[in-house]
Amino acid sequence: MAEKLPTKSFQIKCSCGALQGSADVVPADGNSRLSCYCDDCQSFVHFLGRAAEVLDGNGGTEVYQMAPVRVQIGHGSEHLGCVRLRPKGLLRWYATCCNTPLGNTVATQQVPFVGLVTACIDQTAIGESLDALLGPPKKGVHGRFAKGDRSGLNAYEKAPLGMIFSALGKILMRRLRGAHKPSPFFDGETGAPVAEPKVLSEAELREVEGRRDSWVEGRL
Repeated sequence: MAEKLPTKSFQIKCSCGALQGSADVVPADGNSRLSCYCDDCQSFVHFLGRAAEVLDGNGGTEVYQMAPVRVQIGHGSEHLGCVRLRPKGLLRWYATCCNTPLGNTVATQQVPFVGLVTACIDQTAIGESLDALLGPPKKGVHGRFAKGDRSGLNAYEKAPLGMIFSALGKILMRRLRGAHKPSPFFDGETGAPVAEPKVLSEAELREVEGRRDSWVEGRL
């Protein structure tokens, strides 16, 4: 049976506009929108120097968890960069032209998952709110790493097992449907990342973590 067409799409754009693309919203994929407050997501944004623009008041990064096959980079793919905070860490993708964060993947295209950072969505072009486009955000994860006043924080202390198993089930279903490639992040023939991942040295990681730990609501 042919796969149903997406009901909506949206534009992706880095801050300077050199990298642009689009993504399709396919309800059958079981996508999720939420904020992650973990140390590594915070460190990634601080590595890019974009904390004030991307992180919420508690240090959270909002992501839209979806299948990479739904994402297309139509212009400026030469600006696609990749960093790993540690040798075996996630691949964290960004636009090298202006350090706009784009998303997070595992190190293989065989796993159809990208946590697309919603800050790269061109909200001026969608003509509606993110809630209308992607659905309201779910409860966040890893709230124990959140910064500042947590009294109003809508996040789990960790990532609940039920949420993890649900996400794994969605990934498996996407994989069975062949929704793992093509991916804008991996070469279709070799399966290698399209950009060589930069692995931070211990000194570089300590410097980034120092900035992360001293950050308070957009101020260093």
